[in-house]
Amino acid sequence: MSKTRLLLKSCYHFKLISAFRFQPIGKAIGYVFFLSLIVLLPVLLSMISTTLSSPGGDAAGIMKGISSGVFTIIFLPFIYLLISLLLFCSSGLLASIGLVYVKVLNKRADYKQLWNMSTLSITAPTIVLVVVESFFWSVSSIILIYIFATAVYLFLSLRYLPKMK
Repeated sequence: MSKTRLLLKSCYHFKLISAFRFQPIGKAIGYVFFLSLIVLLPVLLSMISTTLSSPGGDAAGIMKGISSGVFTIIFLPFIYLLISLLLFCSSGLLASIGLVYVKVLNKRADYKQLWNMSTLSITAPTIVLVVVESFFWSVSSIILIYIFATAVYLFLSLRYLPKMK
């Protein structure tokens, strides 16, 4: 399955998220880098629209916009790596929370499987968070909504795990 199709299906297909736990860890890592690239696009568009809508249509405003654009292009790889790092950390934290949940409910899964599942579980909340944060509404409490949404996605996909014998 292509990464684009996997991205679309992971937004609503919880059984697929549960089945993804058997994939090699390399596919999950590649998916996180792909998701980072997808998340980078709204951030970049927001930065460009902020630069272009800055006040001052004179030469000084244009030069400020050009220098800001050059700054953005130079630091674009670092922004991409920062987004990737944050997604890796959130997947690891979510897998740790899922490990506790699996132990309590007596389900069968290990940390590697939960990490694979959490990489798909963060897809929809991450995309919604980035679009809302970049274009519509920016508050500090939105991260709590993000954490809750990712946990709900993981818990809904953990329903399809088999019970321990």
